[in-house]
Amino acid sequence: MLKDSPSGYGLITIIFHWVSAPLILFVFGLGVYMRGLDYYSPWYHRGPEIHIALGLVIFLLMSLRFLWRIRSTSPNAIPTISKSNLLAAQVVKILLYVFVFIICITGYLITTAEGQGAAFFDFFSIPATVQLNAHNVDRAGAIHKYLAWTLIAIVVVHAAAAIFHHFVKRDKTLIRMLKPSDSAD
Repeated sequence: MLKDSPSGYGLITIIFHWVSAPLILFVFGLGVYMRGLDYYSPWYHRGPEIHIALGLVIFLLMSLRFLWRIRSTSPNAIPTISKSNLLAAQVVKILLYVFVFIICITGYLITTAEGQGAAFFDFFSIPATVQLNAHNVDRAGAIHKYLAWTLIAIVVVHAAAAIFHHFVKRDKTLIRMLKPSDSAD
């Protein structure tokens, strides 16, 4: 029940999914909100602090999730799903991972561009390893922003596909990510 099986996802994969998904959406929303803040807003400094700290959490969580994914048994495909849909699902999964990692890395580069570490609240700080010039900070910022918006678009497609499979196709695609698989299924 903890591990993935040929019949579905285990509890660990499900927890990774349902912790990381809302966390990513929250950090994205906070990032959009912060763009409209002025210097005198109480969130002008607090928002970025939370955004950076949770970005570090997302990076750690997604790294653990990726390691778990490559070490776990992949559930068998649902027989009624076409090969083209399976390929699309695989491409979406890969893009989700790649985009999240690039967004986290560019966020780190933006945060540490002036030599200051990326702080996890007041607990610890990830030291700066690279200092970027203004042009490269702008480039990292553009990548961070546009990939974040693209990631959200992919998440919407991903969620819409899950809902479509649940209510229209009436297969177990969504259920497999909600209910841990019993290896005896």
